Amino acid sequence: MLKIYFNSANRSRLGKIKNVREGAWINISEAEHGDLERIADLTDLDLLDLQDALDMQELPRIERHKKSVMLFVRSPLERNGNNDFIHTASLTIIITDKYFITISAGRNSIVREIQKNSLSVDTSQRGKLLVHLLLKISQSFTHKVKEISYEVLSKKKDIEKIKTDDISELIKYEDILNQYISGLVPMRNIFETLVKGTYFQFYQEDQDLFDDMVISIRQSVDICEVTLKSIKSLRESYQIVFTNRLNKVIQFLTAFTIVMTVPTIIGSFYGMNVRLPLADSHYAFEYVILFSLLGIFMLSFFFYKKKWL
Repeated sequence: MLKIYFNSANRSRLGKIKNVREGAWINISEAEHGDLERIADLTDLDLLDLQDALDMQELPRIERHKKSVMLFVRSPLERNGNNDFIHTASLTIIITDKYFITISAGRNSIVREIQKNSLSVDTSQRGKLLVHLLLKISQSFTHKVKEISYEVLSKKKDIEKIKTDDISELIKYEDILNQYISGLVPMRNIFETLVKGTYFQFYQEDQDLFDDMVISIRQSVDICEVTLKSIKSLRESYQIVFTNRLNKVIQFLTAFTIVMTVPTIIGSFYGMNVRLPLADSHYAFEYVILFSLLGIFMLSFFFYKKKWL
């Protein structure tokens, strides 16, 4: 789906237009091969270079092609509770001398949010537009990482009441954070490269924003790594708790089995064809029951003292 937006310095809102014009922002969501062909015609870029924009697993990097610059970045996906295996989405940014182009294989929530909030940046100022877009991505990562960090910390409470679902959630958080790190680290390198002015010359205020973004990305990476260590520690604690629970169950079942064998052992003696005490007594059965209960009580008391029951 191709949409074209334009905003000039004397306008306060981002407007959608029908035809491509110089200084426009061209956004393609749920991109298809035909969309890439159109972009190739507009920008004089090789179609083969644009194919990577359709790859959902594309790693962040920056490339220069002729007079255009291509940035491949990743942004966090919304957590909808489903068991999805991909937690970040790829976003391709192409900056030419005429257009600002964004391409995503699916629907990108960051781009959608900017368009929904009617960004007031002049779309012909492609450097400033790039700064705002990358800033949104950086802020989104920071928010998501902190959100997961808080949720992991909450799992440390009532550790004795853990369930199997808690471990499943920790594994899911670990997978999300690992995907975040695999996107954040190369993006940090991209930001540091852009700060140097190798590809673009930015205004001083934009340069300051880039410095803040680099710091934000570094902090997000640090929080991810610390949270991953917390998850590992928490999983080890969970393992100890589950092992203790299992040991208690085994101890209980062992003690219960031993206790319940007492009546069987006593009764089996009186099933043999040999002379036994009380064999001729009319109260032999009652005595057997009494001795069995006494044996059960003594063993139960012993195991209770040993905290097996």
